[in-house]
Amino acid sequence: MDNPGKLFGQIAAEAGVTSSKAKIAVYLLGLARDGRTLEYAATSLRRSEETIKEYCREFHIDMADYKPFAKRKNRDGLEPRYVLDTGHA
Repeated sequence: MDNPGKLFGQIAAEAGVTSSKAKIAVYLLGLARDGRTLEYAATSLRRSEETIKEYCREFHIDMADYKPFAKRKNRDGLEPRYVLDTGHA
């Protein structure tokens, strides 16, 4: 059986973070891909916008209205501190 998806525990182990942190990061990654805003993410997760910004910076996630790495990616060749491989393209 070939299952392209991964469990949160697998994602967390590969990234070197806790399962809870991996869940939040994967959720934020999905919101970012859908073009959602920082405010939407903060409301959805019931966390402050500052906390969401910390996750975005830590995992190099650019939200629709908060893109701390958009300009620096090409210029500096930055690599995310943690790599999130969810098993899905």
